[in-house]
Amino acid sequence: MLAHRADEAVHCDTITFAGDLTPEAFVEMRDCLVRSSAAQKRFVVTTSGGGSAQAALAIATLIHEHNWDVEIVDFCASSCANFIFPAGRVKYLNKNAMLLFHGGPHQRNLLDMAVEADRAAKMSGADITSKTFGQVAKEGSIYFEVSSDASREVQEFLSIKAGSSLVELVHQLRSLSDEFYRKLGVNPLLPEYGQIGPYESTYKSYNHIGFMYRLDSLRRLGITNIELKDGEWHPERHPAYERVYEVVYP
Repeated sequence: MLAHRADEAVHCDTITFAGDLTPEAFVEMRDCLVRSSAAQKRFVVTTSGGGSAQAALAIATLIHEHNWDVEIVDFCASSCANFIFPAGRVKYLNKNAMLLFHGGPHQRNLLDMAVEADRAAKMSGADITSKTFGQVAKEGSIYFEVSSDASREVQEFLSIKAGSSLVELVHQLRSLSDEFYRKLGVNPLLPEYGQIGPYESTYKSYNHIGFMYRLDSLRRLGITNIELKDGEWHPERHPAYERVYEVVYP
């Protein structure tokens, strides 16, 4: 669900978003993101568990290219944390907001999931439209999206090859996300650092829904221009905190 304050896209100064990041959301908000002439523009996420990595990356690209600020009110996870939050010109965190990561395009088991999914589709002799591969809500996972006009518009915007297998799609998303982070000056390890090295066993226990960074680690990862909406940030007060582990980036 999203709403923007405008009768015409050119006057849009605020987009308020809640829910999954979908191709349809990209199409609905694209004109506002691109055409707004407002002096200050803000993309406000109330709560989002993520959604389509392709759609999130497309939306985040427009946020960055057109100088939108991003504000997280309550909860921003997965592709929302990976792409939407870093894209903001200024990044606002409300006092008890949770920014949660649990993998991304370079996640080590993602290609294995894609191979398994492509094999399942081939064996079935038809497209799979509902099966998900991976630990749902605990790591980046592979799932089949029903092809739609909106999803084709997202792929066209990102220059993703039409009709790609999921393995090919993972490779393309890796290249696209690497380029996105390069433009932002953000370390591409951002979505996955909490799954490797000293954190690998914690991740693989699958006892958590993801991990979070404190401000110093976010800044060392290259995420700058963070402002605390209330002058302080206490993610440990968010209800999701008990299911999250903290990660420190050196």
